[in-house]
Amino acid sequence: MSELPHGDACCRRTPITAQDINGGPDPDHRVPFVITAPGQYALAEDVDWVALDENARAITIASDDVTLDLCGRTLRQIDPPAPALARDPSARACRGEVVSGNVGVYAEGRGRLVIKNGSVLGIQGVGIAVRACCQVDLLALSVRRCGGDGVIDTSFLCRNGGIFVMGAKDADGNIAFASDIRMLDCVCSDNTSRLDFVVTLGALVLFCDDVEVKRCVFNRTENTSAQPSGVQFNVVGADFVICRNVLVEDCEAHDNTSGGEPAGFFAWGENYKFLRCRASRNFTLTGNRACGFNISTTSNLEMVDCEADGNYNANPGASADAVRDFSALGFRIGRAVYRGLLDNCRAMGNHGVGANAPAAGFALHSTRQVVLRRCVAVGNRNASGAAENDGLAAGFIASAPLAAPEGGLVGGEDNAFVDCIADGNTVHRTPLFVQPPAPPVDAGPSRGDPQKGAGFLLERQKDARVIGCQSANNDGKGIWLRACARALIEGNTLSRNTLYGIQNEDPAGLSAFMGNRAHLNGFRHRHNYVGLPPGTPVRKWTLGSPPPDGPSGPLDNLSIRLP
Repeated sequence: MSELPHGDACCRRTPITAQDINGGPDPDHRVPFVITAPGQYALAEDVDWVALDENARAITIASDDVTLDLCGRTLRQIDPPAPALARDPSARACRGEVVSGNVGVYAEGRGRLVIKNGSVLGIQGVGIAVRACCQVDLLALSVRRCGGDGVIDTSFLCRNGGIFVMGAKDADGNIAFASDIRMLDCVCSDNTSRLDFVVTLGALVLFCDDVEVKRCVFNRTENTSAQPSGVQFNVVGADFVICRNVLVEDCEAHDNTSGGEPAGFFAWGENYKFLRCRASRNFTLTGNRACGFNISTTSNLEMVDCEADGNYNANPGASADAVRDFSALGFRIGRAVYRGLLDNCRAMGNHGVGANAPAAGFALHSTRQVVLRRCVAVGNRNASGAAENDGLAAGFIASAPLAAPEGGLVGGEDNAFVDCIADGNTVHRTPLFVQPPAPPVDAGPSRGDPQKGAGFLLERQKDARVIGCQSANNDGKGIWLRACARALIEGNTLSRNTLYGIQNEDPAGLSAFMGNRAHLNGFRHRHNYVGLPPGTPVRKWTLGSPPPDGPSGPLDNLSIRLP
C-alpha cells in the first residue's frame, strides 16, 4: 500500500488496491488482506475478489480507530469456492449442511470504526460482518446479492446476507453487548440463498445496545427453502435480536420473500422505537406465516407513523403447524410483548388464503399493557374464512394463544384500542387486481363465512379497552369479544358491518358497554348488539321517526336502523 497522490480529491488516504485484496504482489504466496494500524483507508479501484478459501475475508480490520472509505467503488466476489459441508448436518445446532462462509469486510473486538460510501456485492456468506465491536458507523453502503451458499455461525443459528452487526455470547450464555452502533443511508438489497435451515437477512443486529438505523432500505431478501431455521422466520429484511435501546427511523423493508416464513422487520429485546418505517409486500407462497413487522418478547415498544401494506400468504395450508397464531399480518405484536404504544400506524390490504389461522392488519398475541392509538386497518382479509376452520379475518386482533408454564395464559391483559379505525376487513373473496408474483387468491367458489370476520376481535382478554373507535363495512362483526372479562367498550361507532355491531360471545366475566352508537349492522336492532350483559342500557332509534323523548345518557348505547 502507498499514499495516493495529493491530487486525488476523493481519497487522500492509504489506498487499497485489487492486488492488495487478492493476496499481494506474489501470485505464488497469496496472503489475506488485514488492516493492522489506525488510520484512513480507501478503496482505490473496483475490486473483483477471488477468495483464498471458503472461509476467507476480503478485508479484515484488526485495529481500533479505522475509517474504511469505499469511495463509491465496488468490492465484488467472483468465482466463489465450493462451500464446506457438515458430515452429519442433523448433529449440528443449526442443522444446515453448509458450515463455511466468506465475508467481504470483517472486524472483531475493535472500537471506533467507520465503513462507508460504496458497494459490497455477491459475497458467498455475509457482505459486511462486525462482531463484538463498539462505536461503529456504517454509512451510505450498498450491500447486494450476498448470501448464496455460504453461512456464518451467529451464536445459535447459521445466517447469511447483507450487513451483520453482532455482540458476543459465551458458552455459559452470558452476553457481551456491542454498543454505539449507527447504520445510516444504507441499502441491503437482493441478498438471497437457497440453503435449508439458514436465516437469510438484509441486515442482522444481534446482541447490541444503543443502536440507530436511519434512512435504510432492506428489500428483496429471499430464501427459497421451505425448511425454516427452527425459530419460524427464515427471511427478514432487518432483524434485531436481543437488542436494547434501538431507534429505527425512516426505514423500509419490502418485497422480502421466503419458501418458509418472511417478515419485513423483526425485533426482540428492550426499548425499541420505530419511527416512520414501512414494511410492505413481504410474502410467502408456501410457508406458514408472513408479516410486515414482527415484534416478539419485547418490553417498552414504541411505533409511530409506521405502515404495513400488502403483506400476504398464498399458502392455503398456512399455519397448519403447532403454532396457529396467524398466517398473514401487517403488524404482529407478540409473543410476550410488555408495555407498548402504536400511534398513528396503518395496515392496509394484508391478506392470506390460509384456512387454519387469522389474517389481519394488527394482531396482539400474549401481550400486556399495549396501547394502539389512532391506528387504521383497512381492507385486510382472509380468503378462506369458513365456519369449520380458523381462517379468521379482522382489522385488529388481540388474543392470548400461549400457555404459561405455571398454568393459565401469557399476557392478554390491559391492552387498549383508542380512536382506531377498522374498515372493510373481510373474509370474502372480493375480486381484486393482483400483479405477479401475488397469486390470484380470488379464484374458487367460497366467499367466506362472516361469522369469522370482524373489525376488532378480542379473544380471552382481561381488562381490555376499546374506546372511541370506528368499525365500519367489515365482513362480520364490528367489535367481537370472545371469552373476555372486564372489558370496557365505550364511545365506539359501529356501522354497516354485515353481521353485528357488537357481539359479546361466551363471556368469561362481566364487561361494560357504554355510549356506543350502532347503525345499520345486520338487518335490525337486534343485530346491532348481541350478548351484552342483562341491564345494559340500549336506546333504540329508527331513522324517519322522532328520537325517543329526552336526551340520551352517557351510559346509553344507541341502536339505529332504517325504517
